Amino acid sequence: MDADVHAPQSPAAASGPESAPPSPSTASQARSAPTMPPLEPLDEEGLDAREMPFLDHLEELRWRILKSLAAIFVGAVLCFIYSDHLMRVLTYPYEEAVLSLESQATPGVVGALQQWLEERFAASPAASPALADSLQRRAPRELPPHRRLQALKPMTYFVISMEIALVGGTLVALPVVFYQLWLFVAPGLLRRERRLLLPAVILSVVCFAIGALVAYWIVLPIGLRFFLGLEPPGMTSQWAVDQYISFVLRLLLGFGLVFELPVLAFFLARIGLVTPDLLRRIRRYSIVVIFIVSAILTPPDPLSQILMAVPLLALYELSIWVAAIGRR
Repeated sequence: MDADVHAPQSPAAASGPESAPPSPSTASQARSAPTMPPLEPLDEEGLDAREMPFLDHLEELRWRILKSLAAIFVGAVLCFIYSDHLMRVLTYPYEEAVLSLESQATPGVVGALQQWLEERFAASPAASPALADSLQRRAPRELPPHRRLQALKPMTYFVISMEIALVGGTLVALPVVFYQLWLFVAPGLLRRERRLLLPAVILSVVCFAIGALVAYWIVLPIGLRFFLGLEPPGMTSQWAVDQYISFVLRLLLGFGLVFELPVLAFFLARIGLVTPDLLRRIRRYSIVVIFIVSAILTPPDPLSQILMAVPLLALYELSIWVAAIGRR
């Protein structure tokens, strides 16, 4: 038989070196090689779209609340130290209203409100002889003894100091509280929405401060003059200081909170719960709700309710415009 004739090759030999079975060392290396974890989905702005577990949400909320409470505690301690000065600030509108009532020429509600308007908006005392005479009679005087605020319980002043410390501490810590609130909702926002964090905190504090100032400088003096002007001849009111301080603090907080309406509308519009069209459709119902809220948060006189309802109506219209911006 010819020597050039080759024996038939086996399928394993015909497949060549490329199809040779892997050696045991190669297989063990392949098994021990680290595997890359699957990439997490990203949103349209490159943010990590992983969802936080429910327990992690609760843990995050717990720490935000603790930090807010710590800021309120620090503010409350500071306000408790200066509670006497803060009490003078809160009782100043009452003293002004009493002195104005004692010095006004025309007794009654109309005379009291007319004198307040002249005091606030008159160009100068010389422009109004009645105003000049009233200021001259009032300047050197103090509150009459029967007009001074009274403490009717042994622990009245301690309770007042604690109440002023708590509310004042909350007001002082408002920037921290709003900041912690926005940090809690920030993970659910997009990157361009997170850039609004600092402006939103500043706007929240500014709106609350504007509402409190409107209550202190406008609504409270008018309400006090209205109540004092209702006194019949021969009778005087002797108010308890704790009830007066609670009344003033509730008024300041109420106005501060309702002035947060544009900020709330912007936030709800960003998360899709509110649209400008929805706010326009429910405008008639909102007007009724605004007057009900005004009646609850203000003294039970129609003038104070109107003074709160009118800014709220303006804020509601502003909220429609703000919601339109938030939907962009």
